[in-house]
Amino acid sequence: MQITRSNNSCEYGEIGVFRGHLRFDNPILADYSWPLCEIRGRKPGPRLCVSAGVHVNEVAGIEAAVRLQRVFDPETIQGSVSIIPIINQPAFYKYTEYVCPIDGRNINFTYPGKSDGTFSEALCDSIMNEWCVGADCYIDMHGGDLRENVSKFSIFQHTSNVELDTLGRRMAMCFDAEIVMGLPEAYMDKPGRAPTGFVRNNRLALMSEAGANGLLDEGSISFHFEGVVNVARTLGILDTPLSQFLNARAACDGYIWLNCPVDGEFHAEVEPGDRVTKGQRLGTVRNLFGETLEEIVAPDTGFLLWRMTHPTIPKGSPIGAVAVEEKSAS
Repeated sequence: MQITRSNNSCEYGEIGVFRGHLRFDNPILADYSWPLCEIRGRKPGPRLCVSAGVHVNEVAGIEAAVRLQRVFDPETIQGSVSIIPIINQPAFYKYTEYVCPIDGRNINFTYPGKSDGTFSEALCDSIMNEWCVGADCYIDMHGGDLRENVSKFSIFQHTSNVELDTLGRRMAMCFDAEIVMGLPEAYMDKPGRAPTGFVRNNRLALMSEAGANGLLDEGSISFHFEGVVNVARTLGILDTPLSQFLNARAACDGYIWLNCPVDGEFHAEVEPGDRVTKGQRLGTVRNLFGETLEEIVAPDTGFLLWRMTHPTIPKGSPIGAVAVEEKSAS
C-alpha cells in the first residue's frame, strides 16, 4: 500500500492517530485512493479493521465509521484499530445503489475477489490481502439503501472449523441485534460477502446491518458504533465493560429471498425484525386500480430480515427476505 498522511496526523505505523489516504498496489485500482484513519496504542495487541460504504447510500454505517475514529485513545488501547469509512469510491457522490459503477458488480458479493479480475474483484482482493493483513477481525458495516429498510442484524459465516465458527458467533453476538445470521456453509462454494471470503483462509470477518432509505438515524448509527466497540472490548483492545443488550439476538442460519410474482405495488403488513410464521401474509401486490393481484406469504417461520420500501416492484425483483431460525433455537 502507498500511504499519504494528512497534516494533522502522525506517521503511519507510529503510536498515535494516523489520518490520511491509502492507494492499493494493484494497478487496476490506481485511479482511486481511500480515506484511512488508524489508531495505534502504546501497548501491542490485536488489530481490528472496520469499513463502511460498500453501498454508498447506507449512511448509518458510514457515520458510525466517522464517529469511531474519535473513540479509540492510543494512550489506553492495546493494539490498533484501522478504519476506512468509504469502500466504494467510484460510487461516492453518485448515490449508486448496490453496485460499483466501474464494472457493475456488487462488491458485497464479490469476496474473496482476485488480483487480475474486474475493479470490484481487485478491490476485494486488496482489502483482504493488503489492508487487512494481520487483522484479528474485519467488520464491514451496511444497512438501509435508498429503497429498503433492514432489521438490526449481524452476520458471520458458518464453517467446518469449530474454533473459527465459535469465534464468529461470539463476535457477531457483540452487536445488540434483533437477528444474528450464521450463513450456511454452502455459501463458501461461490463468491460472497466479506465473512464468506475471509473464512476460506481461516480468517474472521463480520457484517452489521441497520438503517433505512439512505437516512441517518441515531438508533442505527448507535447499533453499528456500539457493536464495533463491543468487538474491540471482546478482542481486548479496550478494557471497558460490554454495553447493555436490549434485543433478542435471535440465532438464524439462513434466509429466503421473496421475489415479486407480478408487476405491481407492494403494500407491506409486517416490518423488518418482526417475527413471522410459515404461511403468514406479509403483504399484498396491487395494481394501479387498487385491486389485489397477489398475496405475499412467509415461506417459513422466522423473522422479516429486510424489505423494499418503495412500493413499485417489477416481476422477479426482490421484495425482501425472511431469516430462518436455527433448529436448536426454535
